Amino acid sequence: MAVWSSLKYAVVASCAIGLTQVEGLPTAAPSAGMTEWGVADRHSLFARQQNTVIVTGAQSASPSARQVAVRKEIRQLINNRDQSEFHLFLLALRRMQNMRTDDPLSYYQIAGIHGRPYMPWAGVTAPRGTNTNTGYCTHADVLFLPWHRPYLSLFEQSLYSSAAAVVEEIRQSGNTQLHRRYNDVLPSIRLPYWDWAADASVPREVGEMPTIQVETQRGMQTIPNPLYTYRFQTNLAEFSAVQPFGSMRETYRWPSRVNTADGYMSQGAALNNAMRRLAGDLRNRAYRLLSYGDFNTVGTRVTPPGQPARDSLEGLHDTIHGTTGSGGHMSFVDNAAFDPIFWLHHANMDRLFAIWQAANPGRYTLSGSSAGTYAIPRGTQEHMNLQMPPFRSSENTFHTPAGVTRPESFGYSYVETLNQTPGNVIAAVNRLYSTGTPSGNLGTAVRAAKHKRSNMRRQDAKPADTLNTPPSADALTTVQDKVVENKKYQDWETEIKVNNAALKSSFNIHIFLGDVPSDSKTWATDKNLVGTHSIITTVDGGHMDSVVGGTVPLTSSLLNKVVAGEIKDLEKETVVPYLKKNLKVRISLPDGESSEIKSVDKLIVQIAVATVALPDSKEELPSYGKYEVQFDAVDVPKGNFGA
Repeated sequence: MAVWSSLKYAVVASCAIGLTQVEGLPTAAPSAGMTEWGVADRHSLFARQQNTVIVTGAQSASPSARQVAVRKEIRQLINNRDQSEFHLFLLALRRMQNMRTDDPLSYYQIAGIHGRPYMPWAGVTAPRGTNTNTGYCTHADVLFLPWHRPYLSLFEQSLYSSAAAVVEEIRQSGNTQLHRRYNDVLPSIRLPYWDWAADASVPREVGEMPTIQVETQRGMQTIPNPLYTYRFQTNLAEFSAVQPFGSMRETYRWPSRVNTADGYMSQGAALNNAMRRLAGDLRNRAYRLLSYGDFNTVGTRVTPPGQPARDSLEGLHDTIHGTTGSGGHMSFVDNAAFDPIFWLHHANMDRLFAIWQAANPGRYTLSGSSAGTYAIPRGTQEHMNLQMPPFRSSENTFHTPAGVTRPESFGYSYVETLNQTPGNVIAAVNRLYSTGTPSGNLGTAVRAAKHKRSNMRRQDAKPADTLNTPPSADALTTVQDKVVENKKYQDWETEIKVNNAALKSSFNIHIFLGDVPSDSKTWATDKNLVGTHSIITTVDGGHMDSVVGGTVPLTSSLLNKVVAGEIKDLEKETVVPYLKKNLKVRISLPDGESSEIKSVDKLIVQIAVATVALPDSKEELPSYGKYEVQFDAVDVPKGNFGA
């Protein structure tokens, strides 16, 4: 234990030195009121020194080389022929989860920053005027993406330190061959991401394997899988305010009651079925969001008064939380970070943020008003130099949105963005995500029809297997002349606005075309489901009262109806009457139980259309025009509760 303790703080110290050698990192002077952020024990300088954690990320590369490690997709780690990096990652994550819960770099303490338990982390206490009945995290807030960047970097910093400790233990064991292999991959250890936009399925190693094999100094061993669940070491008093979390000894996804000591089990197959049903919706939303040019829009789900609903990376992120949790820990802001899948999901959110930045140079700027956190008073005016507790950039300052602009400052990057031009970044986005979206498949169909590269006959064309995935490009060649004119088509969406605290809980807004089953627990996998927009709040839902927005795209589903012969084109005269007859809106709670639409405060669901221009090259994204509302499907304030 002494070896681990000394190594851990040595690594943290070396990380702090490495940070000063990164070029171009803005710093902030202490702001007015800075001294209000204190430490837990104001009377002990020693306690202050012990508590202070400088967030640097995992600075493992040679500073002189100006190189950083690349975060990898989780399936890349899993499927590598040489499993050394994956095994070392698992051992490091398991070590983090087993650390003393009073250690600020333990899994428990870092996860607790996000929400429960509501207490100071690393000595950063709440200033006057803040809400101490919540966590430090910024949600329904334009700080959502920049705040989570140093948060993930802190996790990665501890993960790397844990990996270094594992390597040192193997060295001391005398297993020179394994030490050499693990030491070689140690500089590459970073937090992997789960790219649900490219492949919505959850890998078995994450969702369905309670135990997993890893190579240790004693050979291959089976260990509790640290990606499958986190088991709490402490009593659950801090989580008992709302059941069943006060009795859940570990984290669960899609929890089901069973006759075991814990009383619950995760349903990995059900989770995967739900994710696959949303695959087309998730990909299309991610692809569209990367074409947005305004960070205040793309960065937060908050909808300003009088403005139409727009999608956001935060809103899309919520849908992943709602779908993976389904009544489990991921369903609620204050519990989510304890589930290991949280970290894979948020690494992907940070990656999409980095891709957006690289594709839109000079456009990362923000302004807003804080929704309020444990350390930021509600109504605080937000700007690029606002300090973001509890993540210290030095002894006396916290990281700022400006200071976290470059992922490389924290010792990591992504293959799509590292040393790439905006054009190259967009080309990578098109390679990853355009196929399987209306724009991508229609563009391919138009080119194939022009050059007569498809022999598909109209009677042979089939819709896609899932409603929110567009028909194949081959199938669309048979109808492209009906839906595309001068390389432009009509794009349809549902626009959703609602009070974030409408149900005092997280909830899901489901959009269907056609009949809806009476059993709400089947909605997530129903064949008529177009898409879902989730609203994620705290367990009690009480402190996040703001109007938020999001969208569910409709065009993929409508293209399937065109190919099936149910509608002739995407024009307003065709689509509006079809949607008025067939579109249904339903509300479910995290556990799958339904809720009446009339009880959802301020819910408005509108149908809107815009003209989209197909890109002319692989280094361009589609150009979306202004969306115009055609009709209200639901307007609770006006007594319209939909069909």
